[in-house]
Amino acid sequence: MNKNVAMIRKIGGLGLAGAMAFGSAGATAADFGVSAQVQNTLAVTVVQPMALGSIFAASASSGLIGSLVLEPTGGMVAGETGVVIKSLGGQAAARGSVATDQNFTVNVPTATIVTSTHTGPNEVTAVADIVEVRIGGAAGDPNVARLYLANFTVGDVTDGAITGGPYAAGAAVTLDPAFGATAVAFGIGAEVITDDSGTRTGYEAGTYEGTFTVTAEF
Repeated sequence: MNKNVAMIRKIGGLGLAGAMAFGSAGATAADFGVSAQVQNTLAVTVVQPMALGSIFAASASSGLIGSLVLEPTGGMVAGETGVVIKSLGGQAAARGSVATDQNFTVNVPTATIVTSTHTGPNEVTAVADIVEVRIGGAAGDPNVARLYLANFTVGDVTDGAITGGPYAAGAAVTLDPAFGATAVAFGIGAEVITDDSGTRTGYEAGTYEGTFTVTAEF
């Protein structure tokens, strides 16, 4: 009787070991792939280019300047009045858009100048990151007086808000998308300043053109 019990126990033990071995042999490995789309830039979409509209400007001076301030909302107001420059209407602020639901920073041209303290020739033309607006664009007559853009500002935000402000002209601005928003739009303004080179003293009738760069980043 004891022999039978011992044999049963032995067989049972072998059966358990066999079952464990069978389960181990039945395991398989699965290889999972992984992928990621990496961006190193945050795209800015041009919704609307900047339009300075119709401007009256007849002469430029090396010692004095005039300016107009285009606001991010599209309004145009007088700035410095040493040289005659008048808005005749039709202006529009630039508008850009960034597709994201996270806070991001908008970088505008850094060119800044306090136009009210202008005292002499080439103060405007020497400003770093200044934007030229020339008759006929970059390939236009180099002897015709130019307009310059500086003191860029960001505002008039849609589907988001400016955070951490107020920001000085030319500074990077942080925008916070509204809850549920997948894109944020914003306006860009600047101060339009007359030529102070002293060598280009007259404006001609025609279309003046230029470009400036705006970037965004997290």
